[in-house]
Amino acid sequence: MNITKEYKYGWSPDKNSLVTIHSVGMYFIILVPSQGITLIWDKHTRINIELDGKWKNKVRGLCGNFDSNENNDLQIKGSIGEVSALTFGNSWKISTPPCSDVTNEVFPCVHNSYCKNWAERRCLIITGDKFQSCHSKVDPKAYYEACVMESCSCEFEGKFLGFCTAVSAYAEACSDQNVCINWRTPDLCPVFCDYYNKPGEYSWHYEPCGTTLTCGKDSSFTNKLEGNQTFFKSKS
Repeated sequence: MNITKEYKYGWSPDKNSLVTIHSVGMYFIILVPSQGITLIWDKHTRINIELDGKWKNKVRGLCGNFDSNENNDLQIKGSIGEVSALTFGNSWKISTPPCSDVTNEVFPCVHNSYCKNWAERRCLIITGDKFQSCHSKVDPKAYYEACVMESCSCEFEGKFLGFCTAVSAYAEACSDQNVCINWRTPDLCPVFCDYYNKPGEYSWHYEPCGTTLTCGKDSSFTNKLEGNQTFFKSKS
């Protein structure tokens, strides 16, 4: 099998390529057009997998079964019943290389107890006034809990990475519901887009809910991606 890899700034998919790789703002986007699969990586600890509608109810595994129901995703191989997160994770291990089962759950805020108070306090931004306009559209409870766990998961020096990733996940969920929250500041998970501008130019700027770059009439990727944005004229 021949795989064509392309690295491009902006978005101009080649229909003849099996795999295309693009740099868009803060993200790398990997597109498999023939299979209807898109991977969006934030270059740190978060990756989104998006599937074409043809995959609905046809996939299983660590990312769920794509049936629009988040409450039945913890299913092990060969079973339709839900199990614990520990059993679920062990059931989807690959056989090569061999890995032993995990027998004890390690809760991040217990393992890194020195981070707990910091994480709980910092993550209140999700349930606080900054995101208040989104609370009625996207329940913040699960995102707050995930934020605390993510913030505790990292070693002390890296705790900001887990925190920033978790808050940006809630901001993205809000953006999907057409609620744009400009939550970053120079002191809170900053993104310095001006660095990319040449002297005297101001083409790069930060967009909390920007659209991705699109170049060419065949562009089809329309997700609202946060980050460094610039604009190119489409080719007719």
